Amino acid sequence: MTQVSALARLSTRRTARPHAASDAAPGIAGRVAPMARLAALALLAALAGCSVFSSGSQSTTTYDLGPLAAAPSQAPARLPKLRVAETDGPTWMDGRGVYYRLQYTQAQRLQAYSTQRWVDAPTRLFDDRLRDAVSGRGALTWYGDTSVPAIKVDLLGFEQVFDSPTSSRGVVRARATVFHKGLLGQKTFVAEQPAPSADGAGGVKALSASADAVIAAILDWAATLPLEVAAASGPAQLPRANPPARDAVPLPTAQTPKPTPPRP
Repeated sequence: MTQVSALARLSTRRTARPHAASDAAPGIAGRVAPMARLAALALLAALAGCSVFSSGSQSTTTYDLGPLAAAPSQAPARLPKLRVAETDGPTWMDGRGVYYRLQYTQAQRLQAYSTQRWVDAPTRLFDDRLRDAVSGRGALTWYGDTSVPAIKVDLLGFEQVFDSPTSSRGVVRARATVFHKGLLGQKTFVAEQPAPSADGAGGVKALSASADAVIAAILDWAATLPLEVAAASGPAQLPRANPPARDAVPLPTAQTPKPTPPRP
């Protein structure tokens, strides 16, 4: 009996130890799991902090064409009253990117600076500049005033061209059309101005100067056209849409047959 009792007590102690160990294990795991979660959160916070700081270093600089250039010493020719149609351009000018071309190595590739932007689309900036110049040399009227001739500009090029890694120029190309009851004149103009620095800031200054030079040349040319004679011929018919451009769609006329509705 005594040996049996002793063996029973020994078996009880041996079986009790694993239970004690298993009871202690959840406590250790419970302490380790929160620590692992805290470490993971700390790592995520560190990565998030890095991304915040890296994105903050990529700040964007915005530009416009700057103030109007000072009036020349010799006053330009005055213009009669004119109306200005909306300036148009290729689709890549619809955005606000500042574009450049590496003429010396990738002449067929047009690229945009990653951190340099215009405050508005180049066509809008040019259009505002053109209207300011017209009003400075005569009277600018609204486009619906068909008693006077109209001028429309299509912007063909507006980019910084690099001839070498350290030398660039701002190139602006535009086609001007003057009309009143028909075409009075059409001509393409190009202006190039050297950039003071081989970067986006220098390109913006060169493009601003080139835009002013193109506008001045357009208005000098327009002043040689028979604008007053055209205006004296009477008002023109106001078109039902802006003059034809890249997005223009022909409007149906009264002679256009209407489609036959399907039978019920």
